[in-house]
Amino acid sequence: MDISELSDIQSESGVIGTLIFHPEYILHSDTFLKAGHFYNVENGCVYWAIQELIEEGINNIDALNLSNKLNSNTGVKHTIEKYNLPSVQEFVELYKELARHTLEEYLMLAKNVTELAFKRDLYKKLVGLSGKCFDKNLTLDDLSGDVYGELDDVTAEFICGSDVKLLGDEIDDIWHEIESRRTSDGMYGIPSKFKSFNKHFTYETGELVVVQAKYKEGKSIILMNEVVHKLKNGVPVLVVDTEMQTRLYVERLLAHLSAVDIEKVKNGRYNAEEEQRIKDSIAWIKKQKFKHIYKPEISDNELYTTCKLWINKIGIRFLVFDYLKSNESETGTNYNVLGAKCDFLKNKIAGELNLAVLAACQLNRQGEVADSIKINRYLSVGIKYGQKTQEQMVKDGAECGNAYAKIYVNRLGKQMREDDEDDYIDLYFDGDKMTISEVKQHSKQNNF
Repeated sequence: MDISELSDIQSESGVIGTLIFHPEYILHSDTFLKAGHFYNVENGCVYWAIQELIEEGINNIDALNLSNKLNSNTGVKHTIEKYNLPSVQEFVELYKELARHTLEEYLMLAKNVTELAFKRDLYKKLVGLSGKCFDKNLTLDDLSGDVYGELDDVTAEFICGSDVKLLGDEIDDIWHEIESRRTSDGMYGIPSKFKSFNKHFTYETGELVVVQAKYKEGKSIILMNEVVHKLKNGVPVLVVDTEMQTRLYVERLLAHLSAVDIEKVKNGRYNAEEEQRIKDSIAWIKKQKFKHIYKPEISDNELYTTCKLWINKIGIRFLVFDYLKSNESETGTNYNVLGAKCDFLKNKIAGELNLAVLAACQLNRQGEVADSIKINRYLSVGIKYGQKTQEQMVKDGAECGNAYAKIYVNRLGKQMREDDEDDYIDLYFDGDKMTISEVKQHSKQNNF
C-alpha cells in the first residue's frame, strides 16, 4: 500500500494557513500536534517555526519572521534546501487561502493531521513486525515482546503524549520539585501577604483560591493587595479583570502603592510630596512583569490562550481572575455555569498551565456563595471576606480592625469551622488608600 494515502495535505496546509492569521491557536494544539507529525516536510518546518516564535512572545507571523526563524536552525535550513521549499513569501500568500477562522475548525484539522501521523507510524511498525514473523529464530516470547514493545512506543507517543514511566522512575525529579517549592524560611508555594493565611495555605501551582465577599465590600482590593505582594517578591502576575477598566485599576493601584488617597489620585489635588510618591509608584510599575487585562466577557478558550501567551511573554506564575460570575437568569443554569467556570480555572488553567490562581466571587445577602454551591466543589481554598459589624468591632476592640477573613474550605491545610462565629482572621480595610492589612488578632470567646 502507498503510505502517502495516510496523509491529508489539505488539512496540513489548512493548519499552517490558519496559524498565519491566528498564531495563538497553536497554544491549543502544541500538546498533541508536533512538527514531526506532518507528512509534508515543509509544513512541519513552518509549524516548528511558528511554535518557536510564539514561545518567544512573537505573535506576528509574516514572511520575514518565518524566514529568520527557519534560517536560525541549521537542521531546519538544510531540510528546507533539500526539499526545495518555495520562497517564504510565496508560501505565506498561498496558504492564506486555506485558513480557517474558528478554533473549532482549526482543532479539527490539527487532530486529523495527528491521527494520520499515528496511522503512518503504526503502519510502519506493523510492516516491520510482519517481517519478523518470517524469522525462524524468533521464539514466541521474543516476537510477543517485540510486538508489545513496538506498539507501546507508538501508543505512548500519540495517546499518552510522553514515555510511559513508573513512579519510581520519576520520584527523584518529583522530590526535587517538592524541595524547590520551599522558600528559605521553610515556606512552600507562594506566600500570601497576610501571615495568618500562610498558617492555613500558600498559593501553590495547580491550585485555585477563591475570595468570596458581598457586593462592594472590597474583594477586588484584597486581590490587588496580593498582586502587589507577589510583584514585590519577584513573581510575574497576570490579572484578568471582568469588572474594572485598566485606568480605574491603575488609579486604585497608585493609591495603594503611594498611600495617597484615591480621590486625590483621581482629581490631582495632591501636594508635592504626594505627587513624588505617585511618580515613584509609576516608575516601580514600569519595572514589573505585570499585565492587567480588562475583558467583561471572556470565553474559556480565550482565557486559556491569553494565559499561555503571557506565560511565554513574561513567565507568569500567578493569575488573578476577578471575578467568577454568570449572566444567566435561570438559577439552575447559573449553578452549572459558575461550577463549570470554577472547574475550568482549577483544572485547565491552574492544573494544566501550572499556575497559582486567585479568583473572586460574590456572596449573597445571606453570606452564601452567590448562585452556585458548585464553586466550593472545585476550588482548593475558599475564603469568606467581609467588613465587620459594629457589634463585632466593639467586641473585638478597635485595634483588631474593621474587616475579617474566614478560611472555611481548605484542601491544602487546616480550615476554620464555619459554624464558629468567633473563628476568623482580623484585618483592617482602608478604602481611601486601597489597602488591607493584618492587625492584632482578637481573643476568641471561651464558651465552655
